[in-house]
Amino acid sequence: MGLAESYDHFAQDYFENPFPLWQRLRDEEPVARSEVHGGYYIVSRYEDIREAAKDTARFSSAQSTGIPPLPIVGMIPIDIDPPDQREYRLILNPAFSVEEVNKHEGRVRDLVIELIEPLVAQPEFEVTEALATQLPPRTTLEFIGVPREDWPVVIKAVDDITRLRGSDPQEVVEAGMALMGAIGKLIEERKVTPGDDLVDLIMASKFQDRDLEDHEIIRMIAIILFGAIDTTSLAITGSLYYLATHPEEQTRLREEGVSHSAVEELVRWTCPVQGLGRTVTQDTELGGCPLKKDDKVMLMWASGNRQESVFPEPDRMDFDRRPNPHLGFGHGPHKCVGLNFGKLMLRIVLDEFLQRIGPFELADPEGIVYVGGETRGIKRLVLRPAS
Repeated sequence: MGLAESYDHFAQDYFENPFPLWQRLRDEEPVARSEVHGGYYIVSRYEDIREAAKDTARFSSAQSTGIPPLPIVGMIPIDIDPPDQREYRLILNPAFSVEEVNKHEGRVRDLVIELIEPLVAQPEFEVTEALATQLPPRTTLEFIGVPREDWPVVIKAVDDITRLRGSDPQEVVEAGMALMGAIGKLIEERKVTPGDDLVDLIMASKFQDRDLEDHEIIRMIAIILFGAIDTTSLAITGSLYYLATHPEEQTRLREEGVSHSAVEELVRWTCPVQGLGRTVTQDTELGGCPLKKDDKVMLMWASGNRQESVFPEPDRMDFDRRPNPHLGFGHGPHKCVGLNFGKLMLRIVLDEFLQRIGPFELADPEGIVYVGGETRGIKRLVLRPAS
């Protein structure tokens, strides 16, 4: 029996503390078979993950990067292979460049301060609900142009699709319909009354000298929502958890500021997207393991980010780690398009939190709640001023 035969990234037993198993997989069975969700292979070793992520000819994204598949088929550009993927990506790249993203810094900082101020001087507070799950949705939905009255529908749909695919497929289908309905409504409204948000930029763009069809616009907006709402929230809570349990590192960032290298290391260590899937297009081999056409593989980014041969002392946060070729935003042509926005939000949250809250620690170490799936992290985190 293989080490990963019963592995399920949606199962609590595996997502609460997957690190010991991933270590064994990297050492003993770097491409290991799970029989869950119709069967798939877990790719746990850094060099194998990078190889598969770059080789889109052998490892395709076109049959969904979700295991099991997401209800919105063919999200763009994540579920599209090159060369079409590159052309779709060029539509989005300008809006997510460092220069463009930095234009949002003032708006993001104002919102962060608004969310943090009610926590100041409280004896303890649950930071996930108060801050981490508030900032990314509000920032992203406003950036895209989703009307406020539709925010609850969109946020719930993204959460249901992310968390319930391993247990409640009917609820996931309904969530997918709700999400597509909300985006479709937005597109119809903008046809009548144009704005100047991301949805308008996408609607005005062309693919191979033709106008984008509505279904393409829906699938492009959907992946932006998935990439921002959940993952950035988990990066925030994971980072605050680490700092709450490492007061010396907390003091350093408070005194020196949250540097670029610190943000990169926090993303490596938290790695909210723990893995994404690919489909094998031909009989081949990866990491010494034979694979057949149509096999599913999961590229376990988070496991690669803890590989000691690449990241010395990988379980320790090293804010001076250079180089830091982490996989927290993926790798290859499908590397996260919104990474600059995610890093901006994380940097501002930590900067304002450290200065306004002061020294802090865990208030309820036993009450931490994790969630899993393709994304993994802390869903409930109670903090308090340090005693």
